Amino acid sequence: MRALHIKLTALCTLALLAACDQDPRSKGGVFLPPGDAAKGETQFVSLGCVSCHTVVGAELPEPAAAGPVRVLLGSRTGRNMSYGELVTSIVNPSHRLASRYPEARVSAEGESIMTAYNDVMTVTQLTDLVAFLQAHYEKSDRPGYRYPVYTYGDDP
Repeated sequence: MRALHIKLTALCTLALLAACDQDPRSKGGVFLPPGDAAKGETQFVSLGCVSCHTVVGAELPEPAAAGPVRVLLGSRTGRNMSYGELVTSIVNPSHRLASRYPEARVSAEGESIMTAYNDVMTVTQLTDLVAFLQAHYEKSDRPGYRYPVYTYGDDP
């Protein structure tokens, strides 16, 4: 009887896991409403993001005043730029600094120089920004390096 109970519990657990929503916005235990990419582009400009960021494939106005560094966003990448990663990059820019730039140009005392918008940005603005940015990242399968096969001596 105990074995049957364990099997039923395991089966129910698997069924529940299989029924879970696989929406990419739900990764990491956070589920936000969908954003509007067109509104996100407008927010990107109005919040002043264009001062420090350019976005591959987006026709954005030149900033009135350029920030201390121009960080490129959007591109073909070997990994998927997840919804959660983009949300984290916006609400906690010190979580991971831009890797293509010297740390001294993108941080001060170990913290990102990006403005913290958490107290001025609404959740709707956040989801719209993420929708806009995510549309500019393209996952690209990059084949790994294949080492040549060498033979030595009498080896075929």
